[in-house]
This record gives sequence, C-alpha cells and structure tokens, in this order.
Amino acid sequence: MKPTTLSLSVTIFTVSLIVLADNVQLPVVALAAPNGPQTNNSVKPNFIFIMSDDQDYEMDSLDYMPLLKKYIADEGTRFERHYATTAQCCPSRTSLWTGKTTHNTNVTDVRPPYGAWVKFVERGFNEDYFPIWLTNNGYNTYYTGKFQNGQRRSNYGKDAAHFLMKGWTSADVLLEPYTYNYNQPGMKRDKADFKLYNNYTTDLISAKGIDYIKDAHKAGKPFFVGIAPIAPHVQTWGGNATPTPPEHLPISAPRHSHMFPTITVPPTKNFNPNKTSGGGWVQKLPKLNTDELAQANLFYRRRLQALQAVDELVEAVIKTLDDLELFNNTYIIYTTDNGYHIGQHRIPPGKGCAYETDVHIPFMVRGPGVDKGVNRTDVVTNHVDVAPTLLTLAGIPLGPHEFDGTPMPIGKAGEAAHVAHEHVGIEFWGEPQFEGAAKELDKSKFRNNTYKALRIMGTGKNAFNLGYIVWCNGDHELYDMTSDPYQMDNLMPRCLAASCNTTITIGGKSYSVKKVRDRLDGLVQAVKKCENGACIKPWSTLHMNGNVTTLADAMNTEFDDYYDSLAKMKYDTCYPYYNAAAEGPVPKPFNSSDDLFARWTDYV
Repeated sequence: MKPTTLSLSVTIFTVSLIVLADNVQLPVVALAAPNGPQTNNSVKPNFIFIMSDDQDYEMDSLDYMPLLKKYIADEGTRFERHYATTAQCCPSRTSLWTGKTTHNTNVTDVRPPYGAWVKFVERGFNEDYFPIWLTNNGYNTYYTGKFQNGQRRSNYGKDAAHFLMKGWTSADVLLEPYTYNYNQPGMKRDKADFKLYNNYTTDLISAKGIDYIKDAHKAGKPFFVGIAPIAPHVQTWGGNATPTPPEHLPISAPRHSHMFPTITVPPTKNFNPNKTSGGGWVQKLPKLNTDELAQANLFYRRRLQALQAVDELVEAVIKTLDDLELFNNTYIIYTTDNGYHIGQHRIPPGKGCAYETDVHIPFMVRGPGVDKGVNRTDVVTNHVDVAPTLLTLAGIPLGPHEFDGTPMPIGKAGEAAHVAHEHVGIEFWGEPQFEGAAKELDKSKFRNNTYKALRIMGTGKNAFNLGYIVWCNGDHELYDMTSDPYQMDNLMPRCLAASCNTTITIGGKSYSVKKVRDRLDGLVQAVKKCENGACIKPWSTLHMNGNVTTLADAMNTEFDDYYDSLAKMKYDTCYPYYNAAAEGPVPKPFNSSDDLFARWTDYV
C-alpha cells in the first residue's frame, strides 16, 4: 500500500512582545507551534531508532559499516552536519529525548549529583518526555539497551526516587554494574526480575529489538522501537563478572576479533601533532609516546571490531521489517550520542571536548518520503532537533511542548516545519572523560574543561565554516575550518593584533579575525542561556528588529561599534556544574535603551 503523506502547517519564526506592568514591551523570541493534524492511527508511521554509543564520525567509523551504508545511507538521507550539543552520553541523550539544550535540562554529567538517571528523574523528565508524548497520541513504544548511566540493579524501579522508565509500553534496559560488560550484560524488563546473561551484548540487544518489532507489529498500533547497543563504548565491569581479558577497551564478538589487524588511527594533521594545539589543558599535553600510540591504535581497531555486530544488527532490523512488510510506513534512524577522540590534539582516548571529533556525529534516516542516497550538507542539525523531528513525522503537534530545536527537513512535513539555522551551541561542565589506559590520569589537571562553543556554517554563496570556543579559564579559540578542518591553527590571540593579515571569508567578503571574533562572541553569549526559539534564531536576541538572521547579516559595518563594545564572554570561575551566574550577563541588544535592557534581563 502506498504510504499516506502527513501534512503539517509551517512553523513560523516570530518575535513576540511581552507587556510588563508599566506597559514596556520586551521582545521574546518564540516559535509558533504547528497545529499538525491528529491523523488516524492506521496511517501514522512507525519508527525504528538505532543509537550506538560513543561512535565517531571524524575517524571514518562509518566506512567500516557496509551494511549500514547499504540499507540506510544508500536508501535514505545522511545529515552530514549533525552535532551533539554536549559531548557526553547522559547530557546528550537527555537533550535528544526532551528537545532541550543541556543548560535547560541541567543534566550535565554522567554521574550524580549533576547527571545520570537520578538527575533525569529529579528534573521531572521521567514524567514528561518523548515516549510519553507518543503514547498520548496513540503509539506503542519499546526500548532496549542502554538508556542512561546510573540505572542500577540496586535502584532501578525499587522506590519512588528511582522510577521505572515511564512512557514506554515495554522497556528492557541494561543496568549497572553490568551495562558496559560486553560478555555478561545484566538487564531488567519492566517489573520482571533482573537477569544476568552470558551473551555478547550487541547480539542480545539485537535479538530483543527484533522481538520488540514483532510484538509491536502484532499489537496493531503505530509504534516506536528504540534499540541502543553499547558498542563501541569502552568495556567496564562490576558485580561478580570479570571479563577476560580484563581491559578497559571495546570488546568485539568473537567472530569479528580477527578483523582489521593492521588498521591504525587515521593520520590526520591533528593526530599526535608535533606542535601543541587548542586551548585550556589541551595545549599543555605532551606528544603521545610509542606505547601510547600502540594503545591508541589498539583502541581504534577494537572500536571498529565492536561496530561489526552493530552493522549486523542494522541488517537484522531491515530484514525483519521486510518480512513483516512494514517498509512503506516505517522510518529507520541511525545515530549515536556523542563522538570520540583518540590522539587528536594529543588527547588520549575519550570524549568531552568541543573539537569536531567529539561533537560531529552520524545521523541518517530512511523511510517514506525520504530522499535516497542523499548527503545533506546544506542544513545544520543537532540532537536538540530530534524530538521535534520525530513528532513532526508522526503528525503530532509540537505544542504545548517548548523545544530548543526545530524539526529537521525530512520528507514533506519536515521540510515545511523546519526553521533553518546555521549554528550549533555546544557546552560542557566538569572533567573530560578519559578511557583505556588513560583512565588513570590525574583528573586534577583537567578540571577546567567547562566551556561554551559554537559551530557555525554557511552554504552556497554564503559558504563559511567556523568553530569558536570559550574556556572557563579564559582561553579562546577560533578556527576557520574551511582552510583548517582539523582545528590546528587557533586564530586567537595572535590575530587580534593589528599586524595580523589573516582574514576570514563570509558571504564572499573578507573580514578581519577581530571583526569575526566580535560577532561570534556576541552570538555565543546569546546562545549560552537561550530557551526555545531563541536557541534556534539567536541573532534576534542581539537584534530585536529582526533584520539580522545570519552571520553575514551581522558583519554589516553598521554594527561594528556595537560588537566592538560588547563585553567578551568569560567565566567567573571553573565550576563542575551549570552555574548561570558564573557565565556572565546576557548581552545588551543593539540599539536598546538601558532601561529596556534592564527590564528584559530581569524578565529572562
């Protein structure tokens, strides 16, 4: 049967006015929620959402997954400019399921008290997030694999403070201390007893995911099935289990352990460079020695080997959908929670940095109305966009939910609802995560990993590609990634001097580094505390009349004095958690009166 196309009214960007008691009107950036139709259950699409753990884009891991390419990338669309807004699993996954940036979820870590499952529940998200919105609109929802750190055998579902995952028709999730144990995972399905398995984890998750698809099909309602293996995350273990060998490395299924025997980390310009790069603690790192390089290459091979079972999982899902004749009305999405680095900028294996290795991640989709074999490089997307995207594809109104993201342009409904943006706001608090042998490094040397960052890109005649990072210790980094894709030449502070002849091209025009830096610094401050529509269209926070919507617009000489006069982004100190007061005030909008600005900042 030919799938029915879902219609959806266009999401319109607006600048609203809030009237205070004395009739002073203040601008509030908002996005009008589309009133999408409540479609009949029989024509609502199904969803299969596959999410790996810590999968890189920049180290070419996708090139080693031929089945993923065959069944999803070649049959659907790859979003080549997709980003995690926080390069850590719990914050990133929370943003994905809520559509809110990390500074608005305040789930900022992988451990309590600042993150993990306990924080997720404490913040109220177990009562109001994506699966609940789907079930309220006629869907059955299922989930298997890793959901959040901190879901433990000792607490999950035991008391009022540690609820079972709400909103899911059924969920069979990995629990600590067995979550990252590749050969002895432990899981709990709904209210059943915890069960310890002697199976390879990805094969187990694959089988459970296939069973959920079959159960969902039999139930006769539209469905969402989330399948989340841990690969290629590093192995950890606990309880009575002791893996053999006992290594903090990814572990493959035995059938894949022989693969890629000579493969090494891609020797890009930023891999173990001869000169230091970056800012903060990164610029103080020594070169990796011979033993560390061998460990890095071993780590890389193990990651690729572990991903082979995930590749087979994709094929098993596709064949199941084919057998059940569900292709015509099912979207299959593949992504991960955050990226990864191994030796880039001399950093040992791990994640948590603002560099492209850690935040640039895979996202691809196939399904009804999705263009086949297309690589979308003309749009910038991120994980905050995922929840509104899936609701849009399901024909479910986005209101009354307030999202910091916008539907991605997938199919006709997504194209209509998408609000284009050229930036991604990236943020982090606390320590980076080191893994493998590097796990034993002295963490006291890396506690200043709190930062705000931007990735901002233009296309066509307005093509440019920039990265900007502000560290809590005061360091700033600016990269022109058109000429420096590996982020090795920090244009600050050397190019703030009058003698610097380096320029950056935006919209076909060349500008000084200082002029560009001033605009980006204003933008990162507009994004740092943004909510809802202001996160999607942050220039309207700085230009209340709406005449600036892109970086090219902001480069107009009319605004030189304004951006030059803005106080630059800085932190009071390096907190390991989100402290809005430590990140400085919201910038004063262009041509706004002091009185209006004071009232506006009181409001926000």
